[in-house]
Amino acid sequence: MKKFKNILGLTILEGLVSTAVVGIGFIAILQMVNYSVQSIDTSGERTKANYLVSMMAEDVIGHRDSIYGIDSMVDKVVIGIDGTVTVNEEENESARKFSDHLAQAEFFSGACGSSATLAAISDGDKDQDTTQQNNNNSNPPSSIYGTQFKDGPSNKEEKWKQVFGEDRYLKCRGDKDIKKMKMYKICRWTDQCPNYSDAAVNDNGMYVGRIQVNLNNGRKRKFLYFQADYNTRK
Repeated sequence: MKKFKNILGLTILEGLVSTAVVGIGFIAILQMVNYSVQSIDTSGERTKANYLVSMMAEDVIGHRDSIYGIDSMVDKVVIGIDGTVTVNEEENESARKFSDHLAQAEFFSGACGSSATLAAISDGDKDQDTTQQNNNNSNPPSSIYGTQFKDGPSNKEEKWKQVFGEDRYLKCRGDKDIKKMKMYKICRWTDQCPNYSDAAVNDNGMYVGRIQVNLNNGRKRKFLYFQADYNTRK
């Protein structure tokens, strides 16, 4: 009888205690799984933001000698050492390089599917940009390369609008998830650089770009500063 008593099994109290211990362990594991899924999702969003921010900087640097709104394959374009643009052997003051365009028209993409270019240029250009944006919104292309322009800078800007403005790659989690690029033109002459002057910059202009991408309703922010162009002075 004493031998059989040692192998009778668990009591009800022991079963309840063991069930509670196993349940607490499963709760902790489920919480860890939930945290891991959220952490992976956040890390993925930050990685995508890094790639997209680098893409914008590479687009600007790669097209810093391109003229905004002009087809260089058709029009004869010559850029002087001081940054002056000559189109068809005539100096054209309205023609400007990509960096100059961005210095006058800040790119801004609001949260959750709104995109705009905040321009500080003439009213005619503003109306043209607004009409172009309304046409794109009324007939949204199925591809980010669905709308094609005659010049590379316009195509790059349209790609940014499709990537950031339509919320294709980054998740929008609030009104503070904005994406924007601002170009700063810096030099010592106020007629060339009325907003940002620096006596140490002795040439026509140094262009410094600033890209900001907000994630997780603005709680995480990605910034990138880069030198986009530099115009020497004759």
